Parts: sequence; structure tokens; C-alpha cells
Amino acid sequence: MRTHITPRERQRIRNRKRRQQVKRQLYLCGVLVTLLVVLVATYNSKAAEKKAALEAAKKEQKEQREQVSDDAAKKMEESALGTVADNETPKQRLKRVREQARQSGYPEDITSLLKKNKETVDFVEHFAENKNTAPARTVADDLKKGEIPQYLQWDERWGHASYGTGFIASCGCGPTAMSMVIAGLTGDATVTPVKVARYSEKNGYIDENNNTYWELMSKGGEHWGVKSFGGDTSEDFIAKELKAGHPIICSVGPGDFTKKGHFIVLTKYKNGKVKVNDPFSQKNSDKLWKYSKIKDQIKSLWVYKTE
Repeated sequence: MRTHITPRERQRIRNRKRRQQVKRQLYLCGVLVTLLVVLVATYNSKAAEKKAALEAAKKEQKEQREQVSDDAAKKMEESALGTVADNETPKQRLKRVREQARQSGYPEDITSLLKKNKETVDFVEHFAENKNTAPARTVADDLKKGEIPQYLQWDERWGHASYGTGFIASCGCGPTAMSMVIAGLTGDATVTPVKVARYSEKNGYIDENNNTYWELMSKGGEHWGVKSFGGDTSEDFIAKELKAGHPIICSVGPGDFTKKGHFIVLTKYKNGKVKVNDPFSQKNSDKLWKYSKIKDQIKSLWVYKTE
């Protein structure tokens, strides 16, 4: 026996099924939305953790680089001041060496070096033991013709040698600059600052106050087959000559290199910067200088070549 279902009841059944189907779909949509929200939140959380970790790593690397930089700077300073005694700071060493020089009756030319440049502390400390030794007869074994070497007038190999009534260490910037240029261009390792100093004295290129006349720069090189000529201080001229392999000696006035007068050597040019060989400072010689910064300090210049 079959139950008779009226059309109205049949329609209610259909409507109920549709509502149930819609509820199921809404439920599934809700579940999917919830899962999506959870996934996005998880992703954002991991991304934030990754970003935080990356920033922490960068910060740590920066701190490590700064520490390395500080340590390197400290080592460079200590190296420039020479080896210090146990538990002796560079400042304490300077004071000790200054007092040692005073008590030993060192010439004023020598003791005054410490006031002008702390890098000279090693030279001053060992002056007594080196002053009676013969200066070096050659500048170096690794000299390469065409490359301008860096020499310091207070180098222990020749700084204690006399120049005029003083010493090459204190007033021999001119002969030391010429030595760099001549030895570099000719490849002759026997052209030491001492040899150039003796040539300067013999030819009257030094005055009663131990200042080197400009004639040594303009005429001295001819003795060793090196020609010189003047020029202007424009950056175009400087760049052209240095790029051609022609070193330039400059007489400079008060500024970055001296309080009175000094000779320096320009050896290279690139992108507005020059390599300076300062015979009185290794620190100045270890960095590149913007030519525009030193241009106005140049009083005169001489360009050198062998051909």
C-alpha cells in the first residue's frame, strides 16, 4: 500500500532538501575560509620570524664587522707606533721615548719628530743604536723600473744620516722625494735618499736652514738621466701626466701635509683621486686623496720622465 503525497508536501520536501544542501555548502565555505585564515596567519608569522631572524643576523654581522674594523684600526695604530712593551699603551710609549730622548741628549731635530708625527716613535727610540751605523747603499731588492716606490725620510736605513746641519729624517723630504722618482723611473736601486742628499749638498741645493732649493727638483734628475718640466695645477694636466707614467713632485705649503713647507710625490690618478707618496708619513701615503682637496696647497710642481 503506497502513501499518497500531495503536491504541496512534495514541494516542502524539496525545499527542505535545498535548505539542507545550502547549509552544507555554507558549512564547507566556512571551513575553507577558516583554513585559509589559518594558513595566511601561519605564513605571516613565519615570514615575520624569518625577517626578524634575518635582521638579527645582519645586526650581528654589522657588529662583527665594526669590531673587526676597530681591532684592525687599533692594530694599525700600534703597528705604526712600533712594538710596545708589555702592558704599555702607545701613548705611554710615546711619553717614555720622548723622555728617553731628552735624557740622552738627542738633537732637537730628532726629538721634535715625535711632535710632528707619532709614526716616528720607532725611529726615535732606536736612534742611539743606529746613528753610528753606515746608511744603506741600496733602497730595495724588489725595485721595479717604472713603478714609483714609497720611501720615508725617517726610515732607519738612512734617516740618521746627515743633511746639511740636520738629518735626513727631519729635513730630507726633498732628497727622499727625488730618490723615489729617480730610482723608480730608472730602476737604479743605488739612488738612495742619502746619495741624493750628498748630490744636493755638493751642488748647493740646500740653504743654511736645511731647506732644499727648488733647483734640486728642476735640475737634479738630469744627473741620473731623468728629465723634468713644469706644468699647471689643473686636474686635466695632472691626470694626463700621471696616466702617462710620469710622476710629479709637488712643493706644498701649510695644509694636510705640513705646517711650513714640504715635498710630496704624486704617482697615480683615477676618478678624481691621486696616490700621494709622502716622504714624512706612511699614513698619508696609504690612502687616496681627492685632487681637489690638495690642489690649492701646491706651490709648484715638476713632472718627470726618462725618454
